[in-house]
Amino acid sequence: MEFGDPIFLLLALLAVPLALALRGRRAGAHVVPSAAAVASVGPTVRLRLARWLPALRVLALVLLAVGLARPRVGRAEALVPADGIDISLSIDVSTSMEVNSLGGGRSRLDVTRDVVRDFIKERKNDRIGLTIFQNEALAMSPLTLDYQALDRIVADLKSGMLPDGTGIGVGLASSLAMLQDSSAATRIVILLTDGEHNAKSISPDDAAAIAASLRIRVYTIGVEGERTLAGPGFDEELLRRIATTTGGRYFAAGSRNQLAAIYDEIGRLETSRLPGDRYERFREFGPWLALAGAGLLLAEFALRGTWLRRASG
Repeated sequence: MEFGDPIFLLLALLAVPLALALRGRRAGAHVVPSAAAVASVGPTVRLRLARWLPALRVLALVLLAVGLARPRVGRAEALVPADGIDISLSIDVSTSMEVNSLGGGRSRLDVTRDVVRDFIKERKNDRIGLTIFQNEALAMSPLTLDYQALDRIVADLKSGMLPDGTGIGVGLASSLAMLQDSSAATRIVILLTDGEHNAKSISPDDAAAIAASLRIRVYTIGVEGERTLAGPGFDEELLRRIATTTGGRYFAAGSRNQLAAIYDEIGRLETSRLPGDRYERFREFGPWLALAGAGLLLAEFALRGTWLRRASG
């Protein structure tokens, strides 16, 4: 229990002088030759009730003062989402992501899962969605603030959930579909792949043009192992072009540390402009107490002016 405006409790102190003043006030005396005839007659019901009328006024004052002080009980703390960023993660889960290592004897997908989970934990107020792609694309999670649920989904990512292949265009298009109806001021896609586009679906360039028309920035990440004479294994030029077309940036990662640094940098580039606000929901008792106080005050005036008028005079 707490009070929203405790300063009003000081008004309750006025009840003390009021009670003393009302107690000290006596009805006017009438001179009679002798009181012997009425000495044995007890007070009537009206007289007894009239004696309690001052108590109603004092109690009404106390209730009004406490009501204005707004006694309340906190029920729950709630988060009001700020003007955050909507982020769609588009992750390549093709077979090569499971087979090829990114150092330390761990596959590219293993390392990607860890880094993406760390990235999710660091976000504040931003809705995040997840799309995976191979030859086709699949939305694994809509935009959400439930980071714990999203973390569990990312932790379970594996290859083979879709027909194998690398559909960069369809992966990007799926993320765009997730973001197109968003009203967030900033919308971005972070697309990660380790291969070249080879799916017979929407072309990556067409998807990038759609992203540009929707004003959605795309950050592209090419994941590779150690470079060889054959090159990085993914279409670096295509990923650069997608990023440039949409106003995003292209990154290449050859190790876990590099990949983690890339997501950290994107996190710094795309930061919510305003913090979220927390507020506590309360159950307010003030209005009921003030209403009860006003009711007692009206009852006191009504009784004093009608049924108990003479008894309290």
